[in-house]
Amino acid sequence: MVGPENGLLCGAMPGVLAAMVLRFPDDVPVLSDGGSLVLRTHRPEDLPAIVEQCVDPDMVRYTTIPRPYTERNAQEFLELAGSSWTQHTSTSRRIWAVTNETRFAGTIDYRPSGHGTAVVGFGLHPDHRGHGLMSRALSLVLDYAFGHDGQKLMTWRAIVGNWGSAKTAWHNGFRLEGRVRGLCVQPDGAFDGWIATLAREDPRTPCQPWPWPTGHQPYGIDRAEPEQSRPR
Repeated sequence: MVGPENGLLCGAMPGVLAAMVLRFPDDVPVLSDGGSLVLRTHRPEDLPAIVEQCVDPDMVRYTTIPRPYTERNAQEFLELAGSSWTQHTSTSRRIWAVTNETRFAGTIDYRPSGHGTAVVGFGLHPDHRGHGLMSRALSLVLDYAFGHDGQKLMTWRAIVGNWGSAKTAWHNGFRLEGRVRGLCVQPDGAFDGWIATLAREDPRTPCQPWPWPTGHQPYGIDRAEPEQSRPR
C-alpha cells in the first residue's frame, strides 16, 4: 500500500516522481502493509528515539554515524531527510521513518544513482529488533522503488559479521555477490564488506541457502541480530 498523506501521488507512473517537486511532508509517500507497520516522514517527536538508536553499540559498530551522537546530530538528520524529499532529484535519498504501532522504530532509505540502480540501507532501534520488522519494511521500500520510482537494481552492503542485516536482505531475495576487502570505511578504519543485489524482475524470496556461504558463521541462525546496514 503506497500513497502520500494527501493521496496526490497514488498511481503515479514509474520514474515520474523523480521529476516532481514535492511538498514536505504532505507529498511524501506513506507506505504501509495494512498492519502495524507504517513508513512515514521523520518528525521532531522522533528525536529522543533516534538518539537512543544511534548510541546503541551495534549502530556504532556497523555504521558511520557521528561519535558521540547527540540530539544536535539527530536534528541535522531530520533536516537532511526533509531536504532530500523536497529536492527530489533522480539521485536524492528516499528516506522514511519506520514505525510500529505508531512508535518510531528505525530508518530505511535508498540512494539512487540516477541510472536505475540504488543502494539500500536501514537501521532499527534496539527495542524493535528480532521480530522481522525491517524485513517487512524493506519489502515495502522495494515495492515503491521498483514499482513507482523506476529503479531496476538494488544493492545492499554491510560490514562482514552483520548477520541481522544480511538476513533481512536474504529474506527479500537479495543474492550475495561476494566479499570485498575494505568495502566499508568507518571512522576507525576500513573493513571487509558483503555485497548483494536484487533486480526488479527477481523473485522476492530467498534464492540462496541460509546462512549465506560467506566463510563466516552467524552467532546462531535464529538469533536476533542488529538489522542495520548503513549510517543514518
